[in-house]
Amino acid sequence: MRKTGLINLFIIFSEEIIVFDSCNSNRGLFKVNIMILGPAGSGKSLLTKSFSDYLREEGYNVKVINLDPGCISLPYDCDYDIRSKFTIEEIMRKEGLGPNGALLKAMEKLSKMNIPSFNADFTLIDAPGQLEVFIFHKAGPKIAGKLKNSIGVFIIDATIGVKDLPAAYLYSLATRYRLGIEMINVINKVDLLEEGEAEKVKAYLINPASQAKKIKPKGMLSDIYIPLSELLQKVVPAQRVPLLSAKYKIGFSELLDMLYEVKCACGDLT
Repeated sequence: MRKTGLINLFIIFSEEIIVFDSCNSNRGLFKVNIMILGPAGSGKSLLTKSFSDYLREEGYNVKVINLDPGCISLPYDCDYDIRSKFTIEEIMRKEGLGPNGALLKAMEKLSKMNIPSFNADFTLIDAPGQLEVFIFHKAGPKIAGKLKNSIGVFIIDATIGVKDLPAAYLYSLATRYRLGIEMINVINKVDLLEEGEAEKVKAYLINPASQAKKIKPKGMLSDIYIPLSELLQKVVPAQRVPLLSAKYKIGFSELLDMLYEVKCACGDLT
C-alpha cells in the first residue's frame, strides 16, 4: 500500500512539473484569442493596436480582427475587418434604418458570420464600440462560443473615479456571464490619473468590501454602495488588476503574464 502511494505521489508531482514547464518555457506554443471588451470610449481600439505592437516586439505572431461595423477609421491594420462585409452606414442607406436600428441589424448579420481562425500565438479581437448591444444581443455569446481558447480583457476607464467603480464592475460581470469566457479586468488611461488615485482604483477592484468603507458617496448611492461592494467581493473572482496606459504601453508585461496564468494550472491571478 505504501509503495502504491509513493508511485501515485510521484505521478502527481510529475504532472505539475510538466504543466509548469509548458506555461513558462514553451510560451510560443500557446495559441489564444483575446477579446478586447469595454464601454464606448474606454480605449478598445487603441489598446488593440498598442498591445498587438507590444506582442510583436516581444517576438510573438499576432493577428488582429475588427468586429466593429460602425467605426470610421482604425489605428491598426486588420487581418480581418467586418467592414469588408457590411457597415452601419451601408445598412442605414440600404434598409432605411436609423442608427440604432442599423446597429441591431448589424448584430444580427454579425451573429451569422464565420469569424476566421488564425494560426497565431495571439489573435486580438476588437469588439464593437457599443458593447451593450454586442453582449446582450445573441451575436456576442454566439461569436464567443465559436472561438476556441478565448480570454476576455475588459477595460475599465480609470477616469470614471472610485465612486463609480461598482457600476463598471457590474458591467464586467454581466459581460463575463453573457459571453461565458474567462475575463481579466484592466484599468486603462492611468496616465491621466495622479499616482495616489490610480492606487485607490486598483485597491477597490482587488478588495471592494474593505475599500467601500473608506469612501463616502453622497445621495441615493450612499445607501447601496457598501452592500453592493460586499456583494461584488463575494461574486467577483479574486485577481490582481493591471494598471494600463494604451497610449504609453504601460502595464503590458503584467497583462501578458496574466493571460498565460488564466489558461495555466500553475497560474495565480491574485
